[in-house]
Order: sequence, then C-alpha cells, then structure tokens
Amino acid sequence: MSIELNCKDGYNIEIEKKEDRINILLVENEAFGERILVGAEERKEFLTPWINMLMHHKKEAGIKGTMDLAKKLEHIVLFEKGKHEKGVLALKSINTEIINLRKEFQEKEEQVKIKK
Repeated sequence: MSIELNCKDGYNIEIEKKEDRINILLVENEAFGERILVGAEERKEFLTPWINMLMHHKKEAGIKGTMDLAKKLEHIVLFEKGKHEKGVLALKSINTEIINLRKEFQEKEEQVKIKK
C-alpha cells in the first residue's frame, strides 16, 4: 500500500506500508494542494514516526534538529490546538511538542535498556 499526500510549500508526504512497517517520507517538490489538518487527539500518533526518524535517522532524513523538523512539518501540516481551544499550533508550540515527545520516547528507550 502506498499513499502520496500533496501539500503546499513544496513538500509531499509519501506513506508506504510494507508488511508490519510504515515508512513516511517528506519529499520536497513543486507546491501543490493544501496542508494536512491533524487533530489534537491525533497529534502524538502523527508525530511518532517523525520523532523516531529524528532520534534514529536524523542524518539520512536531512533533519538538523527539533526546530528544523517543526519548520518542515509546519509547511505541510496544521496541528489543531487542544480540545477546548480553537485555531492551530504556532511554530514554537510544534517544536515544544516534538521536544516533549522525543524526551518521552528517549525515557522509554532507556527503561527498556535498563530492563535488559
């Protein structure tokens, strides 16, 4: 299964499912369409593969850090604010969300290493 999402500001997202693995690629190309809307309750699930890429494949993915990832995602995604708030997250808030999730994932990885 393969899905390609065309987004504005010169980026596409390609999602490809191979067996039990999902690959998500951010592809730079001509601008087209509009941004993806991600609800507050979907944010963690949406960001998980991006955070894993940031943590484990940063160099191959061409990601320089959390703010660089936040900027790239801001071009293709609108993240809705919380349940009782209207509007979308600003760049700083996206970056903070990425930092917090990365910290959470790193702590889980360390706990797994300790248990081994």
